[in-house]
Amino acid sequence: MNYADFLKKLDSKLEKYFEDQRTHICCKIGCSSCCEKGDYPLSQIELEYMMQGFIALENEQKQAVQTNVKNMQKGGACPFLVNKKCSIYFYRPIICRTHGLAYLCGENTVKVPYCVNEGKNFSRVYKDGEIMSEPVKENLDTQQILANYDYGEIRNLYDWIKTD
Repeated sequence: MNYADFLKKLDSKLEKYFEDQRTHICCKIGCSSCCEKGDYPLSQIELEYMMQGFIALENEQKQAVQTNVKNMQKGGACPFLVNKKCSIYFYRPIICRTHGLAYLCGENTVKVPYCVNEGKNFSRVYKDGEIMSEPVKENLDTQQILANYDYGEIRNLYDWIKTD
């Protein structure tokens, strides 16, 4: 399946999940804690798609991203985060598209957004490792979503682009 078509289908499904969970999601423009610390697993095709977004950026944003790449640390901020906004939002990888949702990632394991610990997404219904709301009943981890597609190996963004 063409990757752009794949993303259209995925985004359509995710849109419904976000609508179902909207009362627990606090994401808004300028909130970027999910982009300031993480591993960002992504497949080879996602990286190639992100690079299309990078190529389309204005020179000033390209320079900001390049500076961020030079200063990038494993587990740190995403280099595409510029002025607390995603510079390649339309081209963002699956991990970013699914962020904000609570979902099953095992028989009895629910994954909640990192920002729950900052009093944000799902913080009103998540206490002591328990969620008092219905999670998405599908594993939305990148590896699971891509399990039936040959879109290349999955690595941490840092491992894909850091060359030092």
